[in-house]
Amino acid sequence: MFLAFSLWILYGFGYEALFQRLTTQLEGAVVSSHDVHSPNNPRYVTEYVVRCPDGREATYVAGSSDASLPQSMPVGTTIRKRKWRVDYERDGQNISDFPIALYVLTLGAAVAGLVWSVRLWRQQRMAAKQYE
Repeated sequence: MFLAFSLWILYGFGYEALFQRLTTQLEGAVVSSHDVHSPNNPRYVTEYVVRCPDGREATYVAGSSDASLPQSMPVGTTIRKRKWRVDYERDGQNISDFPIALYVLTLGAAVAGLVWSVRLWRQQRMAAKQYE
């Protein structure tokens, strides 16, 4: 049970939040923004169209988790998010709003729980073989 909980934490905090934030890359000016509400969910997402420096347009969807850049940025906002960084620039100002210490502590506890679970499972297997 503890193994499953540790894996769930690693997936939720590690992949769904931290990894997604780290791999997001976006640069340009917001040219369009609208909120999308789901009938079965009180939360919403914001869909942005961003004009990149090379002139092409990219779509970015900001959700309500730490993995996303902020929702409801006004049209004209310039955004620059580099891959493998958790901070970003908004209108030339560096924004560091990702709670990295919380994620490191949580993921550390999940890894410790995973190691502990595997060691316990191996000890139980060895004890079971000893009694055969």
